[in-house]
Amino acid sequence: MSRSSLHAKIVTPERALPLRAFGLDLRVLLTTEATGGTISVLTAEHEPGEGPPDHVHYSQDELFFILEGLYELTVDGRTTTAGPGTIVFIPRNVVHRFKNAGDTTARMLDWSLPGGQDHYFKAISELAAGDGFTDEKALEISRKFDTYFPALGRTRKAGSA
Repeated sequence: MSRSSLHAKIVTPERALPLRAFGLDLRVLLTTEATGGTISVLTAEHEPGEGPPDHVHYSQDELFFILEGLYELTVDGRTTTAGPGTIVFIPRNVVHRFKNAGDTTARMLDWSLPGGQDHYFKAISELAAGDGFTDEKALEISRKFDTYFPALGRTRKAGSA
């Protein structure tokens, strides 16, 4: 999509695309397509204790903005606890994780640059909606969409250093 074919977007929460991936409630506010691949934006809700394990993206930067609740964030080996109004920039190649450290539902905005996280969560959501969900299939989708988990020994794309 060329820049000249992009259109301004206003997406209210009611018009966001709802997804359920990894048991989480997500809402896609801006799709990769809507921004010509530049960015994708979603909101995610996490119940107490929920959050992904250490992971890394090699071709995307990520940005979180905490809307509600309390998160424990570990970025590049540094752990901090942060609440509403906190913004976190995670450049590509940096291992990171987060979890809801509070006792109520927490919410964050999540940007991926370039876009693509919306495609990843949509693929996981579709896999979960079917009857063939396996950890191996989820890992295949993760690799396809540039998400790698160091604890599983799968931190590099095939052929990369």
